Amino acid sequence: MELTQIRYFTALARVLNFTRAAEACNVTQPALTRAIQKLEDELGGPLFLRERNLTQLTELGRVMLPLLEQAQAAAQAAREQAVAFRKRDSSPVRIGLDASLTAALLTPVVTELSRAVSTLDLSVQQDETVGLAARLLEGEIDAALLIDDGRIPERIHRWPLFKEGYVIVCPPDHALAKLAAVPISVLGGPKLLMRDTQGCALRVALDRLCAAAGVTPRVRLAASTSEQIAEMVKAGLGVTLAGAHQPVPSPLVTRPLEAADSDRRVVLGAPAGRAHGPTLALFIRLMRARSWADIPAAA
Repeated sequence: MELTQIRYFTALARVLNFTRAAEACNVTQPALTRAIQKLEDELGGPLFLRERNLTQLTELGRVMLPLLEQAQAAAQAAREQAVAFRKRDSSPVRIGLDASLTAALLTPVVTELSRAVSTLDLSVQQDETVGLAARLLEGEIDAALLIDDGRIPERIHRWPLFKEGYVIVCPPDHALAKLAAVPISVLGGPKLLMRDTQGCALRVALDRLCAAAGVTPRVRLAASTSEQIAEMVKAGLGVTLAGAHQPVPSPLVTRPLEAADSDRRVVLGAPAGRAHGPTLALFIRLMRARSWADIPAAA
C-alpha cells in the first residue's frame, strides 16, 4: 500500500467523481483508476460502487475511509515535522568529558554558545575515554573531550585541542613539594592514590610512563572521583597524578612530572560521517576555534 494510493482514495471519497478526483490530485483519470484498483486488490474487495455517473463507497470503503484518512494525516504530520526539524534553530547537545578533565574547560565555549542559542539544551556526562567512545558510537552522546592515548576507535573523528603535561599532587609539607619537578624514578617510593574506575586515563598513562622508565609504582586504588582522591591526599594518605590543567583544591600543591613523552593529547571527538544538528555544529566550531594556549594550569 502506497501513500499515493491512499491520497487518491481519500480524494475520490470526498468528491465521489473520478474525473474531479483526478483533477484534484493533478493526475490523469486512468492513472487514478489504476491506483484505486491496485488498492482494492490489496484490501481484498471493491472500495467504490461505479454506476454510470454515480460513484459511492462500498461497505468496505466506508470501513477503510477513517483508517486511511488517519494514515494520510500521520504521513502529512511526519512530513511537516521533518521540515520543522531541518529548519530548527537549535537542537539538544549531549557532551562527554573524560573523567580526568575538568568541566571548566567547557565554560568559555558554553558561555558563548548560550549567547548564540537562546534555547540552549545542553547536558554533560563524565566517564572514562573508552566508555565515552562507546557512547558516541551508540548515539548516547554527540561529542566528547577525550584523551587520545591510542584507545579511541577509528570510527570516531578527532580534532586536536591541546596538549598538557602531568603533575604530582601532594600536601605542601610533603617531600615531593620541595622539588621543582618530580623524576619518574621517584614514583616507586610514595604511595600513589588513583581512581578505581576501569580504563582510567591517568592510570593508563602512569603504567606506560613507569614501564618506559623501568619503575614499579606503588598504586593504591582509592576512590571513584578526583574530588575523593584530593581529600585523601589532604589527609596524608599518599599523592596522586593529574593533568596539568586539573584544578587542585587548597592547600594541595602540584609539581610537574619529569618523564619522556609525558604530554597527553586532549581531543574533541564525534562519530565520523554522522550529521550534526545546528547547535552541535556550532559547539564543534567554537571548540576548534578557541585558543587553548591561555588555559590556566593547576596551582
